[in-house]
Amino acid sequence: MLVHDSTFITVDYIESKSLLLSKWKQACISDADFMHELVLCRDLCSRFSAKRMIIDQEQFCFKIPLEIFTWLEDEFNLPVYRAGVEDLAFVLARDSNTQLSVMNFFEKADSVFNPIFFYEQQQAIDWITADKKEKGNIEFNRPPEAFEPFIDISLNPEKTTATIQLEFPIDSLPHSLNTLKQHMKKMNFMRENWSKFLSLTKREKNILKLLVKGFQNQKIAEKLYISEMTVKTHRRNIIKKLDAKNLIDLYKYTLTFNLI
Repeated sequence: MLVHDSTFITVDYIESKSLLLSKWKQACISDADFMHELVLCRDLCSRFSAKRMIIDQEQFCFKIPLEIFTWLEDEFNLPVYRAGVEDLAFVLARDSNTQLSVMNFFEKADSVFNPIFFYEQQQAIDWITADKKEKGNIEFNRPPEAFEPFIDISLNPEKTTATIQLEFPIDSLPHSLNTLKQHMKKMNFMRENWSKFLSLTKREKNILKLLVKGFQNQKIAEKLYISEMTVKTHRRNIIKKLDAKNLIDLYKYTLTFNLI
C-alpha cells in the first residue's frame, strides 16, 4: 500500500510483513528536503507501528553532510527505534559518494541500528522478513573468494587529473566500497600530514617503526647500538614533530607512510 509519494521518495507499507519500504528517487535534494522526508518516514513508522524498515537508495544521489549526523541519529534513528522498528536494511546507492556518506554516518554516530546493506531490493526484503533462525542461514554481501578487478586509467586533455575506473563483481560491492573508503581516509591523512612526516630524520623513522612494534627504549637502544638516553631524545622529537598524542597517532603514520 502506497502511503507517501513526493518528488523525492515513495513509501509503501506492507502490512502482512509489518514493513515500511522507502525508495528514494533520482532527484536533486537539499539538506532541508532530506530532513523533511525523513521526518515523514519517521512519523509513518509510528503511525503503522512498523517493525521493519528498508531504505532503497539505488537511485539516490545525496552526500549526507557531517553537520546533520547528530540530528539524523536523534531525530530519526532513535524515534524510529523507540517506535518499534527492530531491523533496518539498505539497498546500496549506485552513487559512491552517497553510499560512502551513509557508511560514514553509521561508523561515527554510534547508532542504535547496525544496518545491513544489500545490492537488490528483493534481497533486503527476503532478509528483513525472515525469522531469526532463517536470518542466520542467509548469506549476503559475501565477496567472491578471489577476483581480479579491471582497472582503467584515463587522463584529462590537459593531463592534470586522472580518472580511475574499477570494474568488479557485484557481490563484492559493499566490501569494495568500504575498502575504498578506508583508502580515501588514508590518502587524506597523508595529504594533511605529509610535511610533518618529511621532517623526520632517517634515524627517527627507524625508531618510530620500532616504537609502534612495541619495543621499549632499552631494546631500541640495543638494536640500533645507541644509548637509551639518545632513544629518549629521538622519541621526544618524533612526538613533537608529528604532534602525536598517543601510540595510535604514531601507528597511523607508520601505516600511512608504509613503515610497517
